[in-house]
Amino acid sequence: MQSIPSISLRQNLPQPQLIHQLHTFAEKRGVQLYLVGGSVRALLLNQSITDLDFALADNAIVFAKAFADKIGEAFVRLEEQPPTARIVIRETRLTLDFAGFRAETLEADLRLRDLTINAMALDLSSLLAKPAVNLIDPCGGFCDLKEQTLRFASEGVVIDDPLRLLRVYRFAAQLGFEIPEPTIDLIRRHRNRLPQVSSERIRDELIKILTVQNAAPYLRHMAETRLLSEIIPEIEELGQNTLDHSLFGLEMFETEPTPDPLLSYQPQIEAYLCEELIYDLCRRQILKLAILLHKGGTEMAVRIMNRLRLGRKAAQLMRCLVQNHLSLMALIDTDDQIERRTTIRFLRDTGDDWLGVLLLFYANLRSSQENIHKTDEMMKQIADLYHYEIGPIIERGKLITGDDILRTFGMMPGPKIGRILRHVEDLQFEGQIRTPEEALEAARTFLESCGT
Repeated sequence: MQSIPSISLRQNLPQPQLIHQLHTFAEKRGVQLYLVGGSVRALLLNQSITDLDFALADNAIVFAKAFADKIGEAFVRLEEQPPTARIVIRETRLTLDFAGFRAETLEADLRLRDLTINAMALDLSSLLAKPAVNLIDPCGGFCDLKEQTLRFASEGVVIDDPLRLLRVYRFAAQLGFEIPEPTIDLIRRHRNRLPQVSSERIRDELIKILTVQNAAPYLRHMAETRLLSEIIPEIEELGQNTLDHSLFGLEMFETEPTPDPLLSYQPQIEAYLCEELIYDLCRRQILKLAILLHKGGTEMAVRIMNRLRLGRKAAQLMRCLVQNHLSLMALIDTDDQIERRTTIRFLRDTGDDWLGVLLLFYANLRSSQENIHKTDEMMKQIADLYHYEIGPIIERGKLITGDDILRTFGMMPGPKIGRILRHVEDLQFEGQIRTPEEALEAARTFLESCGT
């Protein structure tokens, strides 16, 4: 059994006063608490900790509820079997998870966990009070942690929950650890079990992989073991050459997310990529998926988004990126220089996501290893037009509304109102009108030309 100096571990515990309060509370109730799983791994790696996982032989729900009541924090019942509950510290968002043993002993419980590096435990009492603490490590996780390698605790844990096949890649991406051949063999052997897992759980793990800055090598490895095709069967239809092209484009984007012609817009690009669509899902992850999937076309990409239950906003973003990327490709292939009116139409069609379309376009060009210099000027032209002209117009809003037209010209509601507004908006974006008065005059001229 590995003995580890406690002081080095204690220094990395979040909210030590709260942890001591928890220990005292447990001691008075005769409950022995063990710090387990990812919390132990993070302590041993000297990483910051935002959640703590505890295991206990007693009823975890009853214990957690009693402690939450004592400290006046939020209590959440998670599962009945095994009894599992969570306490959320409102001010710091630290979470404390408590779970009852899933087997007769702690060691047996640890053997049921996914990876050896997540199958270790520390007695909380010893950790807080003694100069050294024994690491409870029935699967050899400490050795794997030192060697930076990922092994399943057993083959049975994969059969029990096939999502663990995907979690290997998530931890490899997050920690930079190696996936050894025995682990790869198990992935290949059991990959066809992954579709048994709910789309929501697969989605969550995939998002965590895409969140890592250099996700491309791990997605490539997933493609080699064919685990990726269990998540996205459509990539088999696209063929290996297309997949290689897309993965190379993703590598290029992750290495250099800001294209050379747009370096002056780097702060805006970073802000765009970091904007959240829903909790823990931002535009950056969807753009990465778009780079991976765009060769299959708009409908295929959106179908995959819906199957993974990524939400309406994410599906709309995917549609905008892929569809308008194809339009932009067609424009640049046919024209030496994009006309101003065409550029304005592109910016209006893409809305806030014009920047994402340019990034997808650039990643695709780089993956093709084509001469991208001829497009640099066009990309800069589009960005400058938005920044200096179109963006400010959008921020100011429309010059007139449908109600203004109805009131001014005494018209009845109908489709003609929409046509008038579109015409006025065209003139506004082209810089021909700038005030509400000019907009109403333009509407009057349009009506007269229509014979109304």
